[in-house]
Amino acid sequence: MKSYVRFQREPHRRYPASRNHLIKPRIGYLYRADGEILAFPYLIADENCRDGEMLRVPPQSFVDVYYTKILPRIKNDAEQEAAAVYFDPYSGRFIVVGTKQLYLDAKDKFGIAGTQLYLENESPFSFDPMTYGTLCDPDTAENLTFDDYFVPDVMGVTIADCMIQPTWDDRRTPWQCALAFVSKYYDTLMKDVGCDTPDTLTTLIASIISCGNHVLLSRLLLAFPQLLARFRPTLQEENKFTEITVDGFGEKIQNLFHYLLLSGEVDCMAVVFRLYERPLEMREFLRHPMFYSVGHHHVRAGNHAAVLFLLSHGFNPDAVENANNRTPLILCACRRQRPAILEALLSSGGDPTRRDKRGLNAIDLAAAQNDCIAMQLLLAALDEETARTIVTSLAPNLPLSDDNQAMLGILKKYL
Repeated sequence: MKSYVRFQREPHRRYPASRNHLIKPRIGYLYRADGEILAFPYLIADENCRDGEMLRVPPQSFVDVYYTKILPRIKNDAEQEAAAVYFDPYSGRFIVVGTKQLYLDAKDKFGIAGTQLYLENESPFSFDPMTYGTLCDPDTAENLTFDDYFVPDVMGVTIADCMIQPTWDDRRTPWQCALAFVSKYYDTLMKDVGCDTPDTLTTLIASIISCGNHVLLSRLLLAFPQLLARFRPTLQEENKFTEITVDGFGEKIQNLFHYLLLSGEVDCMAVVFRLYERPLEMREFLRHPMFYSVGHHHVRAGNHAAVLFLLSHGFNPDAVENANNRTPLILCACRRQRPAILEALLSSGGDPTRRDKRGLNAIDLAAAQNDCIAMQLLLAALDEETARTIVTSLAPNLPLSDDNQAMLGILKKYL
């Protein structure tokens, strides 16, 4: 099985240009046989050195160097020792794959890049000089096997990780490689769909969503419309999401539709809702209590765009978090002091007087928090008579102090 460095992308170089100019660091390959060290260095600044997403790599693979330059010069390669030296522009560090000692013994051949000016890292991955170091070109992706897409490189990243990224340089279109992969291995991907553990296809689609790559998601669903069935709201696949989680959400994810809603990636959500063959089914399920916690998740995260999207597609603005605390969504927005989200919920017909299991509503909370903005929004959403009744009972309980003069000024409008 081959191991690949990464797809070509232009890295954001963070290492100081002046230091690079002075030391002229090199990358390349080292090989020791019969006690002799053979070095094949390349200047990082060499325009022929190709860029990986995070690695600056030599213009030739080790295989090419071995057969053209090393093999003709050695008598016995039974005691071989090899190392590859790459550079990570993000951290300004050299990555030594293979024998670090060989690199230290030959650092004079690589200039002064091996000094403490940089910190060398020895990769935990073993270095097989006959297979390592091939830079994957998407134009030749047809030569890859299914397993090749999931082999980690020296940075622990696979080709599958790279092909779902939303942006590459102007020369590459990642979705083409992803579509070619799904098309070529569709039968393989579908083989484990029926199992109870996270299957490759579910994981792949979830990863595309988590990256926010709505372009790839759209092209994938247009090319393979049968994949839309994976987003069926009624599909119960809890076991497939034992290893797929969303930050800040502690409950079990039910299915891919649930994951899509929780992701908060509005563009990806819009793609699925636009292409799904039964859009009314999705709108109906958005109002189902099993998805109420999605709204609270986005309110807590302050994801205004996601809340607006949900509301525009029929989400219940009076959704309660769960059967235990019965916290209304408006009360959650008020507690988190999210005025833009609170206004959206009220505009969608949310009831500011709904109470949680303790009898607390958003108006009580706004008064307790001295939140004048929230109070204005909440009272404005009520009819005049109801607002006057609430304010009449609320005002006498507010202590007279300089801190709440603004709040009292708001309440006086309704007295």
